[in-house]
Amino acid sequence: MDHYLFLLKKFLGNLLMPVPVTLLLLLWALLLLLRRKTRWLGIIVVLLATALLFVASYAPLSNQYIAPFETRIPSYQKDQTPVDYIAVLGHWHQSVADQPVTSELSSTAIVRLAEGIRIYRLNPGSQLIFTGFKGIGKDPVSYPEKLRELAIALGVPATDILIFNGPRDTMEEAEVIAENVPEASLVVVTTAVHMPRALDLFHRAGLDPIPAPTEHLSKPFKSWWTFPTGKTLEHSEYWAHERLGLLWVKLTGQVKEYFDKD
Repeated sequence: MDHYLFLLKKFLGNLLMPVPVTLLLLLWALLLLLRRKTRWLGIIVVLLATALLFVASYAPLSNQYIAPFETRIPSYQKDQTPVDYIAVLGHWHQSVADQPVTSELSSTAIVRLAEGIRIYRLNPGSQLIFTGFKGIGKDPVSYPEKLRELAIALGVPATDILIFNGPRDTMEEAEVIAENVPEASLVVVTTAVHMPRALDLFHRAGLDPIPAPTEHLSKPFKSWWTFPTGKTLEHSEYWAHERLGLLWVKLTGQVKEYFDKD
């Protein structure tokens, strides 16, 4: 049952993104425009799809809804008390024989790893934790193993790295970390827009980690005179994914509420 819920979550999460929703609206508009009686409604749907695409790809507007979500949780500041573990949450990779490891890992994975190593060096004696799985395509190398390969290449001793293969999402990552390091002081590294949901799930698993958000998507803008871009659209899709993720865990009863309602 859990497997089917996981697949359903992935399907809905991909379907309800700005680009698929825009395409579905345009398809609906086309069907409406083919009938004389519903052409006026078709025009309205076209305008709605255009507005959605513009808002999602225009940085001055997207920053307005992404920035408040990211600034809920401040970035990591070194405390006087050292931490034991730094958990770098998983993202995406694909093993390709003739490409370097930096190309096999997603840019998000590399940014999270860089922040994890930075915090690791601020806490002598700590260890890095990498979690993840091989993916639906059954990659020959799991995500945490690939991340470990890059970390070692960047100078982290193999003895300071723990990997846990198997977790498919943040909830399972929180559970496996809670099972293996339940009493240790822990820092969790993930993308800023993902951090609220990650903390919810780690609290549910019985842990109270120190958050270390990174890869902030919103940036201050100096002028409204700019063009919509695909990069901004990607940021909006990430934000939408996290909003849907929070809704999903609340509907399925996976987490308690640790933040004020929007």
